[in-house]
Formats: sequence, structure tokens, C-alpha cells
Amino acid sequence: MPVIASAAALGIWGIVAHDAGAGWVQSIGALVAGALVVGALAPAAVVARVRCRCVAAPYDASAGIPVTLEIWTSAPVELHPIDPPGPATTTRRRGSSTLDVRPEHRGVVDRCTLTLASAAPFGILWWTRTVVLTLPHPLAVAPRVGVSELRPRDGRSPADTPLGAPGRGDDPRGIRPYERGDRRTLVHWPATAHTGSLMVRESERPGPLTAVVDGRLPTDPSEAEHQAEHVMAEVHALLRSGARVELETTEPEGHVVAPVTTLHAAGRRLALALPRVGASCSHDHAHDHAHDDAHDHAHDHAHDATRARQEPWVDGSP
Repeated sequence: MPVIASAAALGIWGIVAHDAGAGWVQSIGALVAGALVVGALAPAAVVARVRCRCVAAPYDASAGIPVTLEIWTSAPVELHPIDPPGPATTTRRRGSSTLDVRPEHRGVVDRCTLTLASAAPFGILWWTRTVVLTLPHPLAVAPRVGVSELRPRDGRSPADTPLGAPGRGDDPRGIRPYERGDRRTLVHWPATAHTGSLMVRESERPGPLTAVVDGRLPTDPSEAEHQAEHVMAEVHALLRSGARVELETTEPEGHVVAPVTTLHAAGRRLALALPRVGASCSHDHAHDHAHDDAHDHAHDHAHDATRARQEPWVDGSP
């Protein structure tokens, strides 16, 4: 629309200048025409020649929560993040700028799709170009924390391995010397008479209970996202209750049952988790190939994320 309006304005001005025959009218028309041409075509040259790359990114994120990327550009442009989405930002000069993006789903993100836009120098016409930037290392996106629906693994209760710990419970554990604050009812008189010093019974109290949470995910992406959110809620509730939590997942290394001590650790495990082996899927041949490709792609991303976590990336100059 701006191009059509500009062309119409120039046509009308040309007719007026031709009929009037005055030199000043033709001079002004030439200046206006030059400004319109520059304003319409200069942004295209800027957008076509600008270079950009992602120079810094976090290792971990959570679905629905913004994270900040550092983007280097060779010229001032406007950045519109598309995938993951986020608000637009304008770079004022050559160099690095921050860009907020918001991953919507769990998984491993290794690239960011942006739209570069510019209307320099006069703001008459906007030109855009879509680019895909590779992150310096994979970003593991943990699922949201959903509603807790405890689902221990079949065959084991959510708290089936109590661990004994020294304390002052009811189960005898041994004999020890008396300490200030011990109850008189704990005094062990036979041991006291035998050793010649005051001895008390040491009891034990139940230690943390072990809960095994099934974090194996189905092949359907939406169902996997929903189930991962419930798993996060279960782990969160169990950790707050003081239980020892073991999370069962299918990861690039295979079937894993390992303890998690924080919600952050559980989120990273679920971000890297793959669909469980033997999950139901369509028998359609094309669907099987698509699933295999997606599984291999997710496996590669998860492997890269694990390796990047073990080998921290060092930021360098653009």
C-alpha cells in the first residue's frame, strides 16, 4: 500500500509539474521522488545484508517462562522471535542485544527462528527477512508443574523402602554414653553397671521414604506434555513431604531409574525424556517413518544437551 500511494503521489506531481512548467515544481518533484525511492528500497538492502547470531543462551528453562538470549547483529534492526515466540525488540547499534523468548513446550531447543525487520532511514516501507539462528548449546525446557496425581510404578509402593536413622524413636538401635538432654527413661542400667558410666539406649526413627515416580512418556506430543506436567507435580509434592524420590524415564542412554533431589533436576530429566519403548502407535507405514524420524531427532538433541551440560560453553567475542 505505501508503494502504490507513493507512485500515485509522484504521478499526480508529475502531471502538475508538466502543466505548470515551473522549474521549482519539477525540482521539488525530483527531490520527493528520490526520497520515496530511497525510503522504499534502502530497508531492503539493510535487511538483506544484516548479519546476526546467538552468542549466549541459558542451559535450562521452563515451559511458559521467558528466558533471555543474547543476539549479535551487524546493523540496527527490529527482531521478532517466532519460534520460540516472544516480544519484539529493536537493536540500536551494531553489537549484542538481549531478546526474551518463551518456550511453550518441554523438550530440547537448539535453534531460534527470528524475523528481521527494518524501515530505515525514513520509515516509509518495512522489509522483513526470516532467519534461523543456532543456539551456542541446546536449551533443556522443563515441563510446567501440573496437578499432582500420584502414580507410583507398578509393583512398588510410593514409600516401600524406609531407611533407619539415629534418633529417639521406639525401635532400639544400640547403647551409647549419656548426653545432656536424654530422657531418664532411656537409661540402660545393666550397661551402666557394667561400664561404670551412665549409658542410655539409642533408638532409631524411620528415615526418608523412597517414592518411585513413573516418568515414561507416550508417543503423542500433547499427551506426553500433559503427563510430564503431572509428573513434575508429583515430584514437587513428594520432595516437599521429605520423601526420597526416584524418577523412572526413557532417555537417550536407555531406561533410567535414578534419584532426583530437586525439582530442577526432575525438569531436566523430563526435558530430555523420550517416548517409552513399546508405547502404542499407529500401524500406518508413513506414521511409523515420521515417528522414527522424530525419535531420532529428539535423541540427537537430548544427546547434545547432555554433552553440553557436561562441557560448559565459554562465550567468545562475536
